[in-house]
Amino acid sequence: MNKVLTILTALAIAVVPSVLTAQISVRSQLSHDQSSIAGSSYSGSILIRNDTDEIQQAKLYQTDYSFQSDGSNLFGTPGESDRSNASWIDLGTTSMMVPPREAVTISYRVNVPDSTNLEGTFWSIIMVEGIPKSSPESLDNNAKSSLGVVQVTRYAVQVATHIEGTGSAILEIKETAFTKNDKGEATLQLNIGNNGDKMVRPEMWVELYDSSGNSAGRRDGLNNRIYPGTSIQQKIQLGKLKEGTYRALVIMDAGDDEVFAAEFTLNIN
Repeated sequence: MNKVLTILTALAIAVVPSVLTAQISVRSQLSHDQSSIAGSSYSGSILIRNDTDEIQQAKLYQTDYSFQSDGSNLFGTPGESDRSNASWIDLGTTSMMVPPREAVTISYRVNVPDSTNLEGTFWSIIMVEGIPKSSPESLDNNAKSSLGVVQVTRYAVQVATHIEGTGSAILEIKETAFTKNDKGEATLQLNIGNNGDKMVRPEMWVELYDSSGNSAGRRDGLNNRIYPGTSIQQKIQLGKLKEGTYRALVIMDAGDDEVFAAEFTLNIN
């Protein structure tokens, strides 16, 4: 359906995150994807580095994971989600000591159930967390536990299993908004959900046309991961546009002939 939306003026606010000092860091990819079939197994690994001059302890544990376009993230009990693969994963170890300025590789194994009911994407999180020496969890017998605020650094490693040849994505634009900052630069905000059963990272862009049908250019978005039942927020910079009416064609190309589109009419004042 063609929708008419009017650009509003808003103040752009920048948020600067604080800098944290990490005892350990994950040096491998934070997103692990593997196509597999029911009844098969595969292995993966996580590279953990100690960035200090002292031996450090790291622990691994599992959670489920989902997120929504409002910025909320849920790290749930492993295995509770219908699309969790947490119970398929054998970590092998949950704690290790990492030598100073060195890295260790932690291997895990995913055992996919032998079931004909598996379709699409199943995923969960392996959390990697540094344990401060002052923590009650520390294995350092010489360290003294203390009460108070303890800074903890953790890394969430997404492990996604895609059942080969099954599943599909169904992308839906749930909400839209248009803003213009004090410099006159316009932004198209899209809240996009995946109602299907397969994770995708769609290529997204907007094609603009003026009232005469002439192209006003293409504006690219980001290739975000969208798991089944989750949603993301895309903010596509349109730049400075002359006053007038524009047709905006939003394209979401999820691959495998799964292309979704929506059309909007923009009134730029």
